[in-house]
Amino acid sequence: YDAVKNTPAANDNASGVAVLLGLCRELAGTGAPVRLVFFDREEAWFRTPFLRLGLLGSLYYVFRTKLDSIAAVYNLEFCGIGDSLGVWPIRNRERNLPVVKHVEKAATRMKLEVTLAHIPWPLLSSDHLSFRLRGLSNSVTLSLLPSPQIPVLEAMVSNLSVPRLLTGQRPVLPGVLSLVHTAQDTSAQLSEYSLQLMLSLLLELVRDYSSPL
Repeated sequence: YDAVKNTPAANDNASGVAVLLGLCRELAGTGAPVRLVFFDREEAWFRTPFLRLGLLGSLYYVFRTKLDSIAAVYNLEFCGIGDSLGVWPIRNRERNLPVVKHVEKAATRMKLEVTLAHIPWPLLSSDHLSFRLRGLSNSVTLSLLPSPQIPVLEAMVSNLSVPRLLTGQRPVLPGVLSLVHTAQDTSAQLSEYSLQLMLSLLLELVRDYSSPL
């Protein structure tokens, strides 16, 4: 699930699968109004310098499922390393979306640092994009990074532009993100603390998502 061929794919994205399995166990028998979905074929199966085609599992889902009753989508990527939460892709005009406000509220209770980042889809995308393409703007991806690497990520994002990315000028990803899609993305790199941190955040969201802000 969400693995590049011939890589261990521990943080991208066995970590997300592990957190969702933990959430399944925690919510069993509770009747919580939550859908837990494991999408496959997220990684690009067709790739050129100008075009990448992936997200097949989530695209199939959104075009075969009624989305009217879905209030928000929280997609998981890179959940196994770090203590600081990244919410992406969030443009300035999207910072007041309910999906963002709810996760900020939950993170504040947990004293969890939050960074909102707009990462253009040609550089990095995930299954949130399928839902946005169907008009569900309250769709984001949640990731974890070590706190010291956040300024490096912010500096990189501030210098990004879609034209540069489309012409093949891809920046070097900081820290743990540089392990993604490589042979170094192994389970030895993962932290049980990080996995539990993401699980705790999701449980906070489940508990109070229907409450008014």
